[in-house]
Amino acid sequence: MKVPRQSWWLRAPSLTAVVAAALLTAGASGAGVTSRATITAVLSRTPAPQVVTAGQELAAAERAAAGIKGAVAFLGVGDSMLPLYSSNTAVVAVPTSYDRIKKGMTVVYLNRHGLRVAHTVVDETTDGYLVQGLGNDEPDRDVVNEMNLVGVIVGAFASHDTTFRHEWVARLKHDPNPSPQHNRV
Repeated sequence: MKVPRQSWWLRAPSLTAVVAAALLTAGASGAGVTSRATITAVLSRTPAPQVVTAGQELAAAERAAAGIKGAVAFLGVGDSMLPLYSSNTAVVAVPTSYDRIKKGMTVVYLNRHGLRVAHTVVDETTDGYLVQGLGNDEPDRDVVNEMNLVGVIVGAFASHDTTFRHEWVARLKHDPNPSPQHNRV
């Protein structure tokens, strides 16, 4: 039986409560995103977190957002974006036009429950973009479309970085054609 993985919810700085019922979206504990092409796109289109002092993640994101027209800072809660972003990583999202979205970008959208979610674009359908937490086995139930797109992540701030980028860059450099089992995140 698959155990649902907590989605990476975003809360605005003005909210005081952590979003509850985080198990409402699709996702399960397991291998996560396995596509080499998607991981390569993530490495080039989703920003690595800047490391800041623990407890200062949101303040750093708010300072960065203040200098970007239309930008908003959010605090991520959950583990569906592991290994890219851990819980309590603060992100800066900027509004963007729907037609500028590309595979590998991490976007913020409003799901069917009205909650902000930050997940990575993994594919496109006629109904919109499929998004998925990197640690989730399946794409989200909701697709991202022009109506629910909040923006794209342009900055991230965390008290620590994961080894995700370093390991994948080294893996791609040393093994340009890895076998399928090496594609697991």
